[in-house]
Amino acid sequence: MRAMENTNISQQHVNPGALEVCRVLSAEGYQAYIVGGCVRDMLLGQTPKDWDITTDATPQKVMALFPKTLPTGLQHGTVTVVLGEGVENHFEVTTFRIEGAYADGRRPDEVFFVLNVEQDLARRDLTINAIAYDPIADRIADPYGGMRDLEAGVLRAVGSAQARFQEDGLRIMRVCRFAARFGYDVEQATFEGMCESINTLEKVSKERVADELCKTLMAPYAKVGLDLLKECGAIYITCPLLSSDGLFRAGQDRATGELETRLAFMYSNYPSSIAELELTNLKFSNREIKKVVFLLQLHERYHAFREKDTESAYKSFMAVVKNHSPEAWESTLEQFLQLTEAEGYQSRALFTKYQSVTVLARRELRLNGNDLMLIGVKPGPEIKRILEECYLEVLRHPENNTSSFLLDYATSI
Repeated sequence: MRAMENTNISQQHVNPGALEVCRVLSAEGYQAYIVGGCVRDMLLGQTPKDWDITTDATPQKVMALFPKTLPTGLQHGTVTVVLGEGVENHFEVTTFRIEGAYADGRRPDEVFFVLNVEQDLARRDLTINAIAYDPIADRIADPYGGMRDLEAGVLRAVGSAQARFQEDGLRIMRVCRFAARFGYDVEQATFEGMCESINTLEKVSKERVADELCKTLMAPYAKVGLDLLKECGAIYITCPLLSSDGLFRAGQDRATGELETRLAFMYSNYPSSIAELELTNLKFSNREIKKVVFLLQLHERYHAFREKDTESAYKSFMAVVKNHSPEAWESTLEQFLQLTEAEGYQSRALFTKYQSVTVLARRELRLNGNDLMLIGVKPGPEIKRILEECYLEVLRHPENNTSSFLLDYATSI
């Protein structure tokens, strides 16, 4: 669990561009705070990826103060200040605001600008994300005890937990993601608010749900996050097939590597068809789905190879890897090894045992359809059949992969 490292933060911890935005706003008499996740990360001794700024200046006044801005979210009071090339020099500046009703369970119907940062912080999801820092005055605004909760390793909703989750169902997924990232406990009233508001999650787009699920799986304490998804009931909405029969995968923290490897681990108790249906429903990309499904198909084949533990079984397995991998077969095999090692199999040692065995891919066959037509084979299914027979021959005997041998062999069959 990550504990708070910097009880005091200062200008030196702030991105120079973000500091310049605050300096310009302050020089004009406006309040300007670094806010949210970037303050949390600074307190944790991490370097923030994004820098958000909140101010009492209206969007129009912000745009008037900086030479280049983008009206990225005027309806919600947000302007992006551009200080140079690249997104690392883009800084979102949002006017202090409170929010109206959330009819869609995701975004406020309207916002109202206010004049103090404490009101603005009241609308945020968790106390650890409701801390603001004025780098010019060197002052921290922490009206909801976010620093205390960081120190204690607790995830607590700002104000009424039920109200926060009824406003935005995705916040339920976010709590699970932060639990997976930091290994923090969820305060009881916050957990109860998640459970009581679980129906709000049904209003959230599949794409946003999938994004939070991916971030949870890629976090250091993924098991904590997945267990929380299950305990609050969110998993039954996000991944109903995964949770339908109690085969929910344990030990997710052992899964490492790419996202697809971790997804395959999560579904490794299920047929690949289940994962394909679920990931399609969650709007994962075709590329991601193909990689996960293929890893699970290999997983199903692996047990036969492991039980037989013969050169022939190895060749059969590797032929599938080399001929059908959705990306470079070396990368796929490495992902598969990470998957099976996370399950406790000594798979890397098993494959090393056969590393001197040659397994050719179909594209390496020294014979093609044109060669067969030159010896009188008519175009059509017969060519495919003969090429398959030739491939099986060189799979068994790779030394026979020569044009002369294969032409003679094709003639004989």
